[in-house]
Order: sequence, then structure tokens, then C-alpha cells
Amino acid sequence: TVRFIEYMENVHAEVDIKGMQSAELLEIIGSRYAYSDEGFDGHSPSHYYKLEDGYEFGIIEPHKDDFCAKCNRIRLTAEGNLIPCLYFDEAMSIRDAVRRGDIKEAALVLKEVIRTKPEKNRWSDPDGELSKRAFYETGG
Repeated sequence: TVRFIEYMENVHAEVDIKGMQSAELLEIIGSRYAYSDEGFDGHSPSHYYKLEDGYEFGIIEPHKDDFCAKCNRIRLTAEGNLIPCLYFDEAMSIRDAVRRGDIKEAALVLKEVIRTKPEKNRWSDPDGELSKRAFYETGG
């Protein structure tokens, strides 16, 4: 299954990069193919759709669907930081605990990162706040 992700603005890409939101993508696909809305499967932030021929695709829609409350993703950077959310700048270092082989400390950091995952992003807020996270440094 192919998954598309809506363009997620941030201060590093606000002007130079343009993307599209799910409504635009679905309009383009719908102009050529009939599709059905399959909803969410519970294990992914993707909203799934199915073409008449059975091909499935998903769209991660942070502007339309605030999936943060059910997001089960964290990211580990090359520098050893655990990132609980793509939108917010917060991160916790697990590097030193891993280098020392301190499994208990690493587990505490991991638990804290998971515990502090935000329940909501701010992409759709009227104040227009943009994320400061540089996604190209985040990893996936």
C-alpha cells in the first residue's frame, strides 16, 4: 500500500516548497478513478482508500484529521535524540544511556518520550503557528 502524506509546513519550508492537501489529491485521483473511503485501520495514521481494481492507498492528513491521540510513532535521530512528534521541537537524548549500556536509564527515557507525546498538533489552528522542526534532520 502506498501512503501519501499531506504537506506539513514548517519554518524551513514555508515559502520554497509547495505541496497539496488530501482534498486536492483525492480530486485528482477521483477525476480518473472511482475509489471508496476505507477509513482507518487503527494501527496507522493513514486514512485508507480503495480503487475499484482493489488497489489501496493511504493519506496521512494532519490538516484534516488530527491523528495525534492515536499516533504510535516516535523517531530516533542520528544524534541519539528521541522525537515524540514531528510537529513540536521537543526531543530527549537517549545517546548517553545507550553508550553507557544503561538499559534502565534508556528505558526511562523511552517511557518519558512516549508519556509526553502530544495529543494534538497545531497545523489547523487559526493562529497560523508553524512547526520549527526541520523534517530533513528528523529521519523516519
